[in-house]
Amino acid sequence: MKYSLLLLVALAFVCQMDAQDFSGQYTGTYNNDPVVLLLSTTAANTYAGTMTDGTLNYQVNATGAGNTLKGTCTEPTLGMNLDLTGILSGNNLQLSLSILGSTIQVALVKAGSPATTKPATKPAAAAKPIAANASHDPALVGRWTKQTNYNSGYGQSGSMSTEEQMIFYEDGRLADGGSRTVTSGSDWSGSNSSEGSGVLPGVFWYSKQQQIYLEVTENGKTQTVLLGKYYIENTNMLITGQNGTKMLFYKG
Repeated sequence: MKYSLLLLVALAFVCQMDAQDFSGQYTGTYNNDPVVLLLSTTAANTYAGTMTDGTLNYQVNATGAGNTLKGTCTEPTLGMNLDLTGILSGNNLQLSLSILGSTIQVALVKAGSPATTKPATKPAAAAKPIAANASHDPALVGRWTKQTNYNSGYGQSGSMSTEEQMIFYEDGRLADGGSRTVTSGSDWSGSNSSEGSGVLPGVFWYSKQQQIYLEVTENGKTQTVLLGKYYIENTNMLITGQNGTKMLFYKG
């Protein structure tokens, strides 16, 4: 699983959140083919179900923690096993399926909910007061993109390029700007894109002493998360997390 900034936000507080309910029916498309995912609860935070993509039928087994779903996706007739990871935001499930070093991303929407919403541009909640001696550093405001490239030279060689975007607003709001993944091999290729979920409800950012903090409100409880120390030069930004993980972004 690739580590985007928004994923690190989730990992920072997911262990303190109640697990969301992933059961239900989800629909979407991949390469213009319909995708349907059905999940049922088998035990606490444990799910089983099926997924179809118009051609193949998969058996799914997974567990949920916070807003993250992890498990396996198996096509028994071909003996094909994929690692499955899903991030649930409202009724939108961003699904990642990994096999042989390549990852396919599929955006799904839970049945009975509106179609995927474009990133919000209209004003959201009023700016939230920030901590003493903190600010909204103007250098952070704008759209930032993280790019990841992967090349495999073993077996079924292939390559994958992924771009993920986040948006810092000057009033402290933070938004998911969407993502795009392109995969290719000797005789195959594919691409997938997501428009993102827009402004993240209950999430506000501020900066203090060259560090980015997030205030996350979930179920009426607010937590402060230190995202990491940042360094900006020209249009590039390096964020170093508390565990030493470094991520490079470019503006635009």
